[in-house]
Amino acid sequence: MNQITELHSMNRTTEHHTLNKTTELYSLNQITKLHSLKEITELHSLNKTTELLNTELHSLNQNNELHSLNKTTELHSLNKTTELHSLNQITELHSMNKTTEHHSLNKSTELHSLNKTTELHSLNQITKLHSLKEITELHSLNKTTELHSLNQNTELHSLNQNNELHSLNKTTELHSLNQNTELHSMNKTTELHSLNQNNELHSLNKTTELHTLNQNNELHSLNKTTELHSLNKTTELHSLNQITELHSLKEITELHSLNKTTELHSLNQNTELHSLNQNTELHSLK
Repeated sequence: MNQITELHSMNRTTEHHTLNKTTELYSLNQITKLHSLKEITELHSLNKTTELLNTELHSLNQNNELHSLNKTTELHSLNKTTELHSLNQITELHSMNKTTEHHSLNKSTELHSLNKTTELHSLNQITKLHSLKEITELHSLNKTTELHSLNQNTELHSLNQNNELHSLNKTTELHSLNQNTELHSMNKTTELHSLNQNNELHSLNKTTELHTLNQNNELHSLNKTTELHSLNKTTELHSLNQITELHSLKEITELHSLNKTTELHSLNQNTELHSLNQNTELHSLK
């Protein structure tokens, strides 16, 4: 009878010890879930910061494009002013040639015309030099924009690498914790066969839930990485389009400047020919 009582007491103690171990295992799984959710929250916050950086980069590109358009407008206005000034000089020269009545006045007029032509040629040289300076500044601005864009892409790529490495480390730690939990559960559940069945069933359910949670975490991390990679590709494509538009505006500006120079040179040729005809007519009248 005493032996039966002792055996019954031992069974009660064993059941109490097993239930305590099961409670500890359940508490450990709850802490693991809480830690995993905290890591997902931190990763989501980091992705939001990355999106904010991309927004700032897009705003900087817009400001650069606006600055480039302002430079093009100023250069076009300067060319228009030069053309108007040149036409005024030609009108004054033509009026003076018409009012020449004597040969000595013609000599003075020819000398004055030569001075005006020299001044006009000097003005053309200054205009070309100013145009080259504006093009150089625009080219330098393009280089600075490309370098800044490259730095932003490098920093974003480095941030992505750190995110992937951090996610991999957290997954490894969680997997190791799962292995230790399974081993501890197997050792503790070998004491009583009746409670063993219940403990194995409970442990299997908890392991299945933890495995499902791990799968969801990996899938969520993979989706975030895919979205971030797609956002990077969009940023690079937008930056390339901005550079292409800026380069196209630069080509149009150079072509417009060349056309203006050609028109001004043609007007100079016509002025010289007209002056020569006037001199010939005056000389013939004499």
